Amino acid sequence: MKVELHLHTHRYSPCAHHTPAEAMERLIRAGYGAVYITEHDAVWSDWELEELASQFPPIRVFPGVEVATSPLPDERFQHLLVLGTNDRRYVELADRPAEILARAAEEGCLTVLAHPYRWPGSAQMLKEGLLPDALEYHTCNHDSGMAEQARLASAELSLPLVNAGDVHALNFIGRFWTETDQPLQAAKDIRGIVLAGKYRNCTSAD
Repeated sequence: MKVELHLHTHRYSPCAHHTPAEAMERLIRAGYGAVYITEHDAVWSDWELEELASQFPPIRVFPGVEVATSPLPDERFQHLLVLGTNDRRYVELADRPAEILARAAEEGCLTVLAHPYRWPGSAQMLKEGLLPDALEYHTCNHDSGMAEQARLASAELSLPLVNAGDVHALNFIGRFWTETDQPLQAAKDIRGIVLAGKYRNCTSAD
């Protein structure tokens, strides 16, 4: 199954250039079987997720969130994905990344440090010993040098790497993704799949 772990829509992420329906149509055409919707500091309600899923049955629509987190509110260049939840409390914990990690682990959600070398300070939590479940590797917002830094950090810290589109525009879809042959029936299944290494990172060049 082809999976998108990091996707925004114009519904709650003004930086995205497409509607949820446009994103689902493009994902389905590109062969994706599942997607996590990860708006910036916003979550979809259960009824919104159910409505979208009912409109596009060929793809599984799962909840997530991208939290801009840092101990310093005016320096939030560190972005943490929490996959498998639409609980707004994760957004409310933006200035307490350690609590986000602990809550996510307890609730069975996957945490991924998004584009950790995109900006200065994007990987500050790693320097402080706060380790997510995984690091983003190749994404549409991580150049090859940044991806190499993520690879080196992954080796040093023994953290998995995952590819994701970090989709803000339709042409981001189908460039970087993860793929698994494991059952992905429920939103939180992704954590076990990634931690067990039962997936592979893919790019359109493969």
